[in-house]
Amino acid sequence: MTTLKRTTQHLLLLTLAILAWPASATSQDYVEWSTETRTSLGFRVNEASIIPLLPEGWSLATIADAPGQVNLSVTFMDRHLVLDAQGQPVRTGTSRYMVMSVQARHASNGQAGTMIVNGISPEGPGAYEVYQPAVAAEVERASTGQGEDGGLSEETWQLEAESGDSVTLNLRYRKAAAVRRQSEVVIRSGRRPEFTRTYHIDQATDVLGLPDSPDSRIEQVSFTVAGPLFSKIFDGTEVLTGVTAIPWYSREIYVP
Repeated sequence: MTTLKRTTQHLLLLTLAILAWPASATSQDYVEWSTETRTSLGFRVNEASIIPLLPEGWSLATIADAPGQVNLSVTFMDRHLVLDAQGQPVRTGTSRYMVMSVQARHASNGQAGTMIVNGISPEGPGAYEVYQPAVAAEVERASTGQGEDGGLSEETWQLEAESGDSVTLNLRYRKAAAVRRQSEVVIRSGRRPEFTRTYHIDQATDVLGLPDSPDSRIEQVSFTVAGPLFSKIFDGTEVLTGVTAIPWYSREIYVP
């Protein structure tokens, strides 16, 4: 073999090795992909009911014009397909659950962002170790439309935990063209705040407004809860601040 051929072969092998290395390193951090349909409700709730769900040293982002209340997101997730890093279904490959999240900050180190503090899931505590195990997690959804009209959507969610906490959502709304958005967010565990996951998200968002507001497309919404924890969070002083339909949501999850 000539020197030129040997040199060319060595360069080719080195190039292939360099190209393969980042893919291997990236795959070590990549843990999950999913495609979902979501519905999210925003609330202002009693701050005192959420503080016990935070880890030590963490506080909630306050609302200037609502003393004693903080923002809480309640998101219902219908996971159509969930795959692991090898492209295989996670458990059955589908799931339905509800997640509660807040914006939190550490008092001394300055860390801040979205923190998952509770929820109900048939998968148990989950990666964040905060979900209540579900004894029921159901969703019914119906959609009608004609031609190029946005149509009408109606959905009912019912989730119940082993603890006795439960939540029911009934929602009917007129659909409109959703807005596509791509983002990257870091989500933190309310049980182990040092544990984070990074989401690469591609989603379509349909902001429905608030019931009885002039621009609202909500025709009917009913949100009810019961149980030892949920009845403290939603104690009658809560304020609904927004309802958002997310007809499609895809994400890749990386750790950390």
